[in-house]
Amino acid sequence: MNTLTKNRLRLIFITTLFAIPVVSAWFVFLNPGILEGGKTKNYGELISPAIPSQLSDYITEGADDDLNELKGRWVLVHLDLDGLCRESCEKSVHILGQLNTLLNKDAKRFKRVYFNKALIENNKFLLARKKLKLFKWNENGVAKLAESVKGLTDGDMLLIDPLGNIMMKYPEDADPYGIQKDLKHLFKASQIG
Repeated sequence: MNTLTKNRLRLIFITTLFAIPVVSAWFVFLNPGILEGGKTKNYGELISPAIPSQLSDYITEGADDDLNELKGRWVLVHLDLDGLCRESCEKSVHILGQLNTLLNKDAKRFKRVYFNKALIENNKFLLARKKLKLFKWNENGVAKLAESVKGLTDGDMLLIDPLGNIMMKYPEDADPYGIQKDLKHLFKASQIG
């Protein structure tokens, strides 16, 4: 093989190397469905688009100081739609109470809220949870919430970002380590809250 042929083959090889990324990008641009349906990193169900909200829209009773303390924080709202905190509810509240320990230094950026049908003066279990904020929910507000968040059931938990957007949903029996991973990713990506 002579020198001219070798040089032409090298030129073709180099041109192909530079053309492959451009052709691949163009192919993906024309066929965006290729990237959809892939595995995501989040544990919870992403609510897309996020639902802008104010916690005060959903509550009728609760301490104003507690509500002010939640502003600008990541908030996990535990929904008790039937007003009965049974064994599974208590287990969920207890396990998720460990999130403050799991989050370590980021625990100050995160708050937990419990929405109940009535304020819980008699439930010693819930009252003993010092870092859990208790509120009575507003029926009209929760009805609107159920319309906005598809498949909302008793015991579900909603994650609200520091700007007040409802962005993720977790089942009552959610793994606290999965929620911790989601929060760690969010804390790392977010400069607010």
